[in-house]
Amino acid sequence: MIPYQLTILSSGRNVLLVIGIIVVLYSASIKFMMIYDYRLYLANKWGKKYSFADFLKREQFYIYILLFFLLTIVGEVWMYSLN
Repeated sequence: MIPYQLTILSSGRNVLLVIGIIVVLYSASIKFMMIYDYRLYLANKWGKKYSFADFLKREQFYIYILLFFLLTIVGEVWMYSLN
């Protein structure tokens, strides 16, 4: 039974599908964390109003984590496709 399970993930199409699902789930979770963190920030600051520039400034850390993850995955898929 184990060799059958290994052949399922050895096909390139299935591997890309699994990687795509992981990227979508990770990206969605990072986006929800960014929005939740910014909402908490706005709740504590009574005079502040929503600003997209302020949002980007406050959530730079999450944006860098997301970009690093996406660039790593894209690089791995690109190296996989070269072989």
